[in-house]
Amino acid sequence: MKQDFKVSIIVPVYNVDEYLRKCLDSIVGQTLKDREIIIINDGSTDNSLEIIKEYEAKDTSIKIIDKQNEGYGKTVNKGLDIARGEYIGIVESDDWVEPNMFEKLYNTAKLYNVDIVKSAYYEYNSKNQRMVLSSIPWRNLNKVITPIEESSIFHCGIQVWSYIYKKTFLNRNKIRFLETAGASYQDISFNFKVLSLAKSAYFLKDAFVHYRSDSVSSSINSKDKVFCVCDEFKEISNFLDERPVIKSKIKTICNRYKFGSYRWNYYRLNGKNRDLFAKRMKSEFKRDIENGNFDKSLYTPEDYRKYIYFSNYGDKLYLMHYHFAKAMRFIRSIFFHVSVNNSIRRVFVFGIRVYKHKV
Repeated sequence: MKQDFKVSIIVPVYNVDEYLRKCLDSIVGQTLKDREIIIINDGSTDNSLEIIKEYEAKDTSIKIIDKQNEGYGKTVNKGLDIARGEYIGIVESDDWVEPNMFEKLYNTAKLYNVDIVKSAYYEYNSKNQRMVLSSIPWRNLNKVITPIEESSIFHCGIQVWSYIYKKTFLNRNKIRFLETAGASYQDISFNFKVLSLAKSAYFLKDAFVHYRSDSVSSSINSKDKVFCVCDEFKEISNFLDERPVIKSKIKTICNRYKFGSYRWNYYRLNGKNRDLFAKRMKSEFKRDIENGNFDKSLYTPEDYRKYIYFSNYGDKLYLMHYHFAKAMRFIRSIFFHVSVNNSIRRVFVFGIRVYKHKV
């Protein structure tokens, strides 16, 4: 069936007025003109909606959905449900894209008749104004592959905003985002399903997306969302249980995929939340080993050591880190000490003053 547009671009928006204009300028300026732009305001409380309406008044290809806050998964799913493009892309509203992104991805998709096309991207840090190119394993670039046959593809990060997806592929396989209320990281199970079910994919070495890694609106900065990533892997587990043939092929790949996501989440958390999550990691990792879901060959030596460490000591990590930090403070107090008295800073090593100056 012929689609109305070549590409539908979905833009979920929630309280990003600081970045939104740059994002929308990059989308309306796309060289691909046969496209629709679906902007979904997820109950923003800042000026985001007003900004969106400004752009709608100037560009007839923009369609706005304004709704109450329901979370990322449900927001993007609304866009997927109404999209009329042959292919669908997602742009995060705090990022921006190169002018030729969707023309390049769409032309590649048509040339090779693939279910998905992915590009590299630039990771941008606003504090130091740095751009770092992030890509995928070189051996999988610029050729048609079946992702399920290339396990390394599953370990290259999520980045749903660097893809375009054939709409018929998503609909035929009923692939949507998990809609857990108040959750984060809802692209994890979506990405896994896409890579598991796509018959054909093309990965470009070119980068088009500028991803803000330090945006305050990003869910990766939500320190209180401890177990949301676990909900995503529960969904993946259910997905595989319903597809035993696929499960037999990639259950160990899923385990490696989980390790990467759980390790990232562990280091993102602080204090007692990190302790709670480490205990969950131990329980799930040990169960995966017992159920035959662990394949040592998929891990680097360093990652293998970390996996075994977490599976054995996850419930003790917080106390171990606490006592280690306490011991280091004690050692430093013996070997190195700084005192300030009467506007004089004195530095002592092994109890001997080695430096003094006014402050």
